[in-house]
Amino acid sequence: MWPFRKVETRSDFIVPSELNQTGDFAHVQVTPESALRLSSVWACVRLLSDAVSTLPLDVFRNDEEIGLPALLASPAAGWSLVEWVYAIMQSLLLRGNAYGLITARSGPRLTPAQVELVNPDNMTVMVDPDGRVAYRYKGREINREDLWHVRAFVTAGSPVGLSPIAYAQETIGLGLSTQRFGRQFFTEGASPSGILSIPTGTAMSQERVQAIKEMLRVATRGKRDPLIVTGTADTKWQSISIAPNESQFVESRRLGVAEIARTFGVPPEMIGGEAGGSLTYATVEGRALDFVKFSLTPWIVRLEKAISDLLPRGQTVKFNVNALLRGTTKERYDAHKVALDAGFMTVAEVRQLEDLPPLPEAIGAPLRAVEGGVS
Repeated sequence: MWPFRKVETRSDFIVPSELNQTGDFAHVQVTPESALRLSSVWACVRLLSDAVSTLPLDVFRNDEEIGLPALLASPAAGWSLVEWVYAIMQSLLLRGNAYGLITARSGPRLTPAQVELVNPDNMTVMVDPDGRVAYRYKGREINREDLWHVRAFVTAGSPVGLSPIAYAQETIGLGLSTQRFGRQFFTEGASPSGILSIPTGTAMSQERVQAIKEMLRVATRGKRDPLIVTGTADTKWQSISIAPNESQFVESRRLGVAEIARTFGVPPEMIGGEAGGSLTYATVEGRALDFVKFSLTPWIVRLEKAISDLLPRGQTVKFNVNALLRGTTKERYDAHKVALDAGFMTVAEVRQLEDLPPLPEAIGAPLRAVEGGVS
């Protein structure tokens, strides 16, 4: 039951697909699919989804690390854990919601063993006057216990997450229209590629004019027709071009990248944009730490909580971000030395962090025994 009773006497239908298909802006239809055609949106979604889905996922029971349960070893039919997490991130980033149907259970408590992800556009969420929340998949009502729902951008009073594409439609629509303008400008723009002036008194039929225009078009290899003006003193050719910076095309593209990066909380320079200030990173680790802290952590916390809810009671998951925070070889070795000298890490733990095999203790023990005089 939704905790607050609706004042309206009618049912309140909340359709995520309608929230995502935001309509027309600058004569460009803005949807999650069309938004991905904008390179900056694609870059942000790819960067965040790749970064989270490729992190190692550790499972703990009462603070003790255990192996991956069946659910995380094979979360869905034909899907690896990396692909599964990537698809969840993409749904959250583009639609604000991720849905999964629990299709298999295992264990004495019948905990989920398989969760099939579904397209959020096929889900409908309804809140009736009594405050009951109902989920429908392709028109068929789903038992709430068989549905896994993750929300990204929540708002008070709504059981579904906000769609970032819906709320950034003006920025995305402007980027798509700018991209379309650039394509038309350099291929089939309204401005002619040049003007051919024909002197007064020159007898020339319309067929001859068209023939000359075709010759010019073939010669210049352009797709925009030249403009022919009769009645001039001499025959001459004048090329017409507009610098991209004069049309503000380049500036609009640059600002568009920064705005999209700001929408998704990604540093612009990480998707090919320009940094907004003079901030620099002294080390690779410093930049990675900033990215993890401000861009990835909100997503990591959401997914850790959501995935942990699928596991048996007492088990939790935690993404290991150490791989992203690895500095240069010298920086890591200096940090290891400090840890060893201070005594809060062992050689075995350091070797594990560096993906090195354990020391051959079994081989060293007999050698020490011989040196001590034991036969």
